[in-house]
Amino acid sequence: GKTSLQTGEFVLEIQLPRQLPHSGDAYLRLIPRTEMDIAVVGAGVNLTLDDNGICTAARVALGAVAPRPLLVAEAAAALCGSRLDEAALEQAAAAARNACQPINDKRGTVDYRINVAGVLVKRAARIAQQRAQQRTSRGH
Repeated sequence: GKTSLQTGEFVLEIQLPRQLPHSGDAYLRLIPRTEMDIAVVGAGVNLTLDDNGICTAARVALGAVAPRPLLVAEAAAALCGSRLDEAALEQAAAAARNACQPINDKRGTVDYRINVAGVLVKRAARIAQQRAQQRTSRGH
C-alpha cells in the first residue's frame, strides 16, 4: 500500500462529523480462528432514514475483497429509497458481490469471499437500520 505520510510522520487524530438523527452504521468482518487477525471479508454500511423509515442516504464499503477498500455506490443506491426490505437488501448484496475482486489464499477462495461479502452487507445494513431507528433528534 501507499501512504501520503512522510518518514517519521504519523496520524495523531481523525475527526468524524457528528452523526445525523435517524442515522446508523455497522461494520462486520469475518475472521478465521487462527493465529492471524486478518479479515477474510469486511463490510460497512452507513445510512440515514426519514421519519417514515425510508433510506434517504447510504454508503457501503468492503474490505479484503480487492487490492484496496471499496466504496460500492451501486449497493448504496439499492438501499436508497427503500425501507430496507429483502428485495433492496438482496440488490445491495448483489452489487457488493459484483464489486469484489478477491484473491484465493488459505483464508478463503474467491467464490467464498464473494458470497460472504453479500451476506455481510445484508447483515450490516440491518444492524445500521436498527441503530438508525433508535437515534432520535437529540442523538440518542
